Amino acid sequence: MTNSHPIRPIAQSLALLVLVLPLSARAAEVPPTPSEPVPLHPCHVEGTTEEVRCATYVVFEDRESREGRRIPLNIVVLPALGGKPSPDPIFFLAGGPGEAATTTVDWLKDLKGLRQDREIVLVDQRGTGGSNPLGCEFYGRPVDLIRAAGDFYPPAEVRTCRHELAKRANLALYTTAMAMDDLDEVRAWFGYPKINLYGGSYGTQAAQVYLRRHAATVRAVVLDGIAPVDELIPLHHAYAGQRALNMLFAECAADAACKAAFPHPAEELKEVLARIDRGVDVQVTDRRTGKPVTVRPTRGLVAEGIRFFLYFEAEGGNTLPLQIHRAFQGDLTPLVQTSLDRRLRMDRGLEMGMLFSVTCAEDLPFIDLQTVGRETAGTFLGDYRVRQQLAVCATWPRGHVPPDVHELVRSDLPVLLISGERDPVTPPEFGARVASRLPNSLHLVLPHGSHGGSGTGPCVDGLVRDFVARGTVKGLDPSCVQKLPPPKFATAWKEEKKAG
Repeated sequence: MTNSHPIRPIAQSLALLVLVLPLSARAAEVPPTPSEPVPLHPCHVEGTTEEVRCATYVVFEDRESREGRRIPLNIVVLPALGGKPSPDPIFFLAGGPGEAATTTVDWLKDLKGLRQDREIVLVDQRGTGGSNPLGCEFYGRPVDLIRAAGDFYPPAEVRTCRHELAKRANLALYTTAMAMDDLDEVRAWFGYPKINLYGGSYGTQAAQVYLRRHAATVRAVVLDGIAPVDELIPLHHAYAGQRALNMLFAECAADAACKAAFPHPAEELKEVLARIDRGVDVQVTDRRTGKPVTVRPTRGLVAEGIRFFLYFEAEGGNTLPLQIHRAFQGDLTPLVQTSLDRRLRMDRGLEMGMLFSVTCAEDLPFIDLQTVGRETAGTFLGDYRVRQQLAVCATWPRGHVPPDVHELVRSDLPVLLISGERDPVTPPEFGARVASRLPNSLHLVLPHGSHGGSGTGPCVDGLVRDFVARGTVKGLDPSCVQKLPPPKFATAWKEEKKAG
């Protein structure tokens, strides 16, 4: 979330809230809308060389009136690897909001244990991927890095995006509830009596909504990087990011080499952000051309960059103290470059118009400025992200939401919940809140873990596989989780080590 892809989908795109991301479809690339469903047929898609199956199912954009514009839902099915597959496949729900489920093929194809007996069904949620994508161009094409170093959601570009998307979409009709009703239509079309839900980041919210609305068709649920339905995105991004950063600094202090190299990372970060507030020019590299570009980064760029940095243990969390120290010493290029890279990854990987349609209906209208000030006080991100989205939602069409939109879901069905101990967007307390209404559940908290745990190794992957195979949390042995190793901090740049 942003609440992103986000699990290793989360960790290889971005949730609520964020898991290299493929380019999302943009307005100029939207294909013609099929007038009729296209049944499953053999196909090849980006992310795997194996033959998979593709289909298109068409739904009314306005589900209530069942009149007017129709939306093609893009579908990819990864076949089971064994003999006859079980009749209850796994439906994977992607992160964001705004990530297309079909872009996770490159990760899901390798989950041999899950795929042995079950198909994995990927349906691009309305507004994403091949399902009438609501993409925006905020920073130009090719990207203007000077513009990208400014506002996360530039007001003029947001207005342009809203105007263009309104020509082919009713932006008030892209809510989570409508999308989950779409998903159930796909399930019925395929003839599956029951399905297993697997959600990552924002996909966990979507899974909870599906569970509430279509419980009779659900066998079991995996929630990884958990966003409760009563959580108002992005109100607690600042809190969660600060919490994760504090824990990372504490882990650095407990590591002899890290502590010796970076004894005061929090104080150094405070000075770095103050320097950026005063205004500083930084030279970065245009990844497309390889040429240097001088930008003037905003505090929001770097603060969000640090938070995004914390999503991915292997990609950056363990080098963050080093990056901050380098910036404190006067070289801000690595930290600003990383922040730009993360921002552009988010921009490419999520359909921002869909993110706005979801959050401007379900979250931002319920957030007041007094609450924002209280919940973001004392954090390195502050109220930046919430104010940026509040400004968007002031003019973005607001969809209708069900009266129970913020009521935690109660269910006796089996649910496996997975949280990273220092997740910067969906901390473990979020998972505990969801689990409190799910008596037949097991909540795993991964020591040192960041955003999402699936794909991190045989321990978690094996528990997910066994849970889906059993269809119950009973008999699962989570003891391996406590043996997950702490991070190994980088204390010098690789090229400097080689030179030494």
